[in-house]
Amino acid sequence: MLAAFTHPVFDSQRNFRELLQAMARPIAPRAMPVLAPAPAPILPASMAALLTLCDADTTLWLQQSNDAVATHLRFHAGVRLVQDPADADFALITEPASMPPLTMFAHGDLRYPDRSATLIIQVDGFRGNAGKRFAGPGIRDVEQLLIEGLPGEFWQQRAAMSAQLPLGVDLIFISGQRMAALPRTTRVLED
Repeated sequence: MLAAFTHPVFDSQRNFRELLQAMARPIAPRAMPVLAPAPAPILPASMAALLTLCDADTTLWLQQSNDAVATHLRFHAGVRLVQDPADADFALITEPASMPPLTMFAHGDLRYPDRSATLIIQVDGFRGNAGKRFAGPGIRDVEQLLIEGLPGEFWQQRAAMSAQLPLGVDLIFISGQRMAALPRTTRVLED
């Protein structure tokens, strides 16, 4: 079995602070400070996010699960794996081209909008000053970022969910050692 963080408490605290900053400053790619060894097909930065966010009180849906991944996550995080995306607090998408529609994931209800899923999506890359334009809390005027590797219908699904605020899902995109967050409150501006 692969190891996890060298210093579990301090490493997860560093990552958690960076994840909070990513959510507070949407669409601005940031480096994951402490990576964690990960069995394929999970990237080390994705594993670091999972080990930081998941514990015995959370549920996780994996798009591509295998025995090594399941054993690693159960042992190091104590997380409960679920078969239905709607039952997950967190989800890991390792192949965005074949991911389920965003509507398949928990998006909260009006009394408890916080009972929604956070999706960690492994993508091909980020390019600034290209792609979609974003606005909302944490963005001064407008930010622009191209997130490579998402399926064509992804942005239409995200737009449909945005109309249901405060319901929705929060997204963390991971490419290599970098991440960019897209909270449900961030608007995608029309081209």
